[in-house]
Amino acid sequence: MTSLEYVRAEDQLPAGGEAPGGALRLAPLVGTWYATDQEALGIVRLELHDSDGALLVRAFGADVTEPYDWGEVSGTPYGHGVTAVEAMAFSAIYDFGFLITILSAYLIQGMLVLDTFNTFTDSSGRSNYFTREFFHR
Repeated sequence: MTSLEYVRAEDQLPAGGEAPGGALRLAPLVGTWYATDQEALGIVRLELHDSDGALLVRAFGADVTEPYDWGEVSGTPYGHGVTAVEAMAFSAIYDFGFLITILSAYLIQGMLVLDTFNTFTDSSGRSNYFTREFFHR
């Protein structure tokens, strides 16, 4: 197999540019984020933590009496490009056994936009589905 260094122009460092090295700063993401929709049926709260440079994600799903704590998982932070030093997006995966949910979120104009990709792994016959939700601090 051929070894590639990039598959599109944006994967390359700009002429004369250097990779910043090190982990992305997580500060722009860290904090508690609340769904803008008070009647949300999906995720109602996200808690994002910096644990010695590692991003930890805790999601809370809508439930009748109080939000359902999904537990904490590792997140993968992303910058705006190959020379970024601050995180502006993340992804995380929850495996519930019967359902795998991929979280993919990004910051825009002070809000966090969260997309979820939900795949059922049981024999329930439920369709896989996508959601988009908006969060504020």
